[in-house]
Amino acid sequence: MNLKLELLKDTICHAVISGIEYAEMNSEINVDEIADTKAIKILSEIKEIINDDEKSDFDMVEEIVCVFEKYGISAGACHDFG
Repeated sequence: MNLKLELLKDTICHAVISGIEYAEMNSEINVDEIADTKAIKILSEIKEIINDDEKSDFDMVEEIVCVFEKYGISAGACHDFG
């Protein structure tokens, strides 16, 4: 790994986190509202997947993992079939 790149990534992540925390403290953004909205979308998509009786369990899991990836949520390496 490139050490400079790793340090840059770390610095950028901390800057973004600090900016989000500052904006939340000053009521510029509502983190709960944003997260709740995204969570509802994710759960709705997952519910639609598991309600499809035509899909196998494997296909359902694969599609749920794809939903997680779509929203930037890691499902871990266990389901990395690529």
